[in-house]
This record gives sequence, structure tokens and C-alpha cells, in this order.
Amino acid sequence: MASKDAVHISADARRGGAGSETGSAARQALATNLTQELLKELSRRERLVLMLRYTEELTVAEIAAVLEIAVAEVERMLENIAERVRRRLEPMYRRPVQRVPGV
Repeated sequence: MASKDAVHISADARRGGAGSETGSAARQALATNLTQELLKELSRRERLVLMLRYTEELTVAEIAAVLEIAVAEVERMLENIAERVRRRLEPMYRRPVQRVPGV
């Protein structure tokens, strides 16, 4: 699964891996792959909302009008999508836990 790869690449990147540039490139490639996977998991309507918001640069109110749904529903969809993206990408950007000896 890609999320396990994310943890391994993230750990390598934090340690410097094969160099910070390589770690950064690996992290970017993995983020792109995870983003593509997530887009495939979205419903048609969710993809449409993203396209209208970020490609067509419509406001939330304009999206609601185009789709003939409530503004609150558009806001909820965007928040839900953002949370899903955060959960998928979080392992790559999490700071390592500092372990205290003897605790």
C-alpha cells in the first residue's frame, strides 16, 4: 500500500536519505501518486466541485448555484476532501517523535 511507502520515504527523507534533494524529490513523487490515487477515489460530483473551485476559480456560492445545491453542501464537500488529502499525506510530513531515554 502506498501509505506504507510514504512512511518509509518520509523516514529516509528526514534522515537525509541519499541526500536532501533526493529525499525531497521522492517525497514529491509520492505526494503526486497519493494525490492521483485520492482523485480516483472521489465521486464524480466531488471531482467536479474541485475542478470548479480550483481550475475555474469559482467561489463556493457560484459552485452551489451551478450545481443547484446548498452552499453548506459545497463547503462540506471541500472540507471533507481536504481532510482526506491531509490524512493521506500526513505520514510524509509528520515530524519524527523525539524519544526521551529512560521514559
